[in-house]
Amino acid sequence: MKLKRDNRVVILVICIILICTVTSLGFKTHGEVEEIVQEQFNEQQLLLARQASLGIAGFADERVTIIEILARDRSCDEIDNLTRCFKTIYEETSGFYSIEFIEPNGVVVYGYPEDRAPIGYDLYAENRSSAFDSARDSRKTKISRPTPLFEGGLGSFIWVPVYEGEDFRGVILAIIRMSTITDRFLTPIMQNRTGYVYMIDHKGKSLYDGAKREAIGKNYLKMLNENNRSDGWLKILNEQMNGSEGTAVYLKEGDESQSEQIVAYAPVRWRNQLWSVAISVPASEVDHLIRSVYAKQMIFLGTVIAIILGGSLGLIMMFSRWNKTLEAEVKSKNADMIRMNKELVLANKRLKELDKLKSDFVSMVSHELKTPLAAMRTSAQVLNMRDAGEKTKAEMLDIILRNIDRQTNLVNDLLDLSRIESGRMKLKMGCVSLDSVIADSIESVKQAAIEKGIKLNVELPEDISSVKADRERLTQVIINLLNNAIKFTPRSGEISIKTRELNGQVEVKVSDTGTGIPAEDLDKVFEKFYQADSTLTREAGGTGLGLAICRGIIEAHNGHIWAESELGKGSTFIFRLEKWVSGKAG
Repeated sequence: MKLKRDNRVVILVICIILICTVTSLGFKTHGEVEEIVQEQFNEQQLLLARQASLGIAGFADERVTIIEILARDRSCDEIDNLTRCFKTIYEETSGFYSIEFIEPNGVVVYGYPEDRAPIGYDLYAENRSSAFDSARDSRKTKISRPTPLFEGGLGSFIWVPVYEGEDFRGVILAIIRMSTITDRFLTPIMQNRTGYVYMIDHKGKSLYDGAKREAIGKNYLKMLNENNRSDGWLKILNEQMNGSEGTAVYLKEGDESQSEQIVAYAPVRWRNQLWSVAISVPASEVDHLIRSVYAKQMIFLGTVIAIILGGSLGLIMMFSRWNKTLEAEVKSKNADMIRMNKELVLANKRLKELDKLKSDFVSMVSHELKTPLAAMRTSAQVLNMRDAGEKTKAEMLDIILRNIDRQTNLVNDLLDLSRIESGRMKLKMGCVSLDSVIADSIESVKQAAIEKGIKLNVELPEDISSVKADRERLTQVIINLLNNAIKFTPRSGEISIKTRELNGQVEVKVSDTGTGIPAEDLDKVFEKFYQADSTLTREAGGTGLGLAICRGIIEAHNGHIWAESELGKGSTFIFRLEKWVSGKAG
């Protein structure tokens, strides 16, 4: 009897030890799970803030680049010609609230849209000329801090000086409304989520607040000092104003209680502006990620205790089973978090690719503008010489006109690419005869081929079917392909155009005896700004837009275009379009 009692004591002691051990391990696992989930959640929030900040900086910088290109490209034009471009830029791009021209005396003389431009507004009379003077004196773009607009809301003012040589002609003022940026990059972040997004400038001024619209335009530091609270948030704001990034926790004070908030913040660096985007969510957002694990752990502990009390064998068996379930659940949660991180990394990689694309665009445009401008400047200087003969003057004028055409073609290519990518390109579909289109295209490039001694061969069956296409756009595609072939074909080479019908489609091939394209580059040649030799001193030159436009036009026709090539043996560009079927004009 005593032995049994001793055994019971021993079993009870063993059970208590086992229960205490299991309970201790359970609490330890709780802490590890919570730490992992908290760390992954903070990283996710920080990646979202970085993504938003990069998007805002890229979007705003692209708008500045567009206005700077206009100011350089049209600096020699009459003011009417310069301002006539405002409508095109406003309608063909997104993000501008208004574009205005200010004369050297500080008076607004033109703007688009006209109902948003304060025509006749005198900056000097209103004592608001500091940014205007700074842009004029530095001859550089000046971006003002977001300030209230006459119509309400905040706007960021971009002041771009226009100089013709040393002659100051005025300033182009472009306004980007802050709500345009925030609606595009910040508002969507918190859809179907708890929390809010806010953005401040380097002095603590609220540029956006998803929770309190009335706070926009006010200074957070002043508001906090007036209320004498939220020291933790004050520290976070100071970090943001210094351009730092990271995550932090602070106590948010409500009407009757306090709640712990997790804040992830990242800087927005745009020219001379420093802003900061922050995502603030309740700390309770993390709870639902680990609540299911906690619940299962509690069930596990209760079950283990019951099994221990029922017998050692049952304890061991059940403990093993529930421990495996716990490990599987933790692995599952970790796998989900890893997957989410990979998705965010991919999104960040895409943003870097977009940033590189923007850099390539600026580099290409700068080069393609600088070269013809240099030629025109030199020609103009020759024309200004008194001893220049009539023949020389004619040649210089011809050079100027050719380079003007070159810049016009660049702008047209950029606008075409913009229409293609935004889906705004309109096609006038109809029955198009290929022999007529090819003949017109060859006539357009014949002179360039003759200058290089290149032979143009056309193999066009007499009974070739017409295609369903936009004649003007199809001609543009064939001219681009021919110009591309001429560019990369050495002197005395050959270019051939062949057509054939197959499976209800008409196929067009443009082949050359040029340098050829490496196999690894065949899939890239239709990307915008791409060239096998992308340096600014490349022999062939060009913008890298022609083939990208060709692909956009052909795909808009529901067609297909691709390239075949072998190094040293030339290249072939092929596209296919639907045959014209009588009675199906739609």
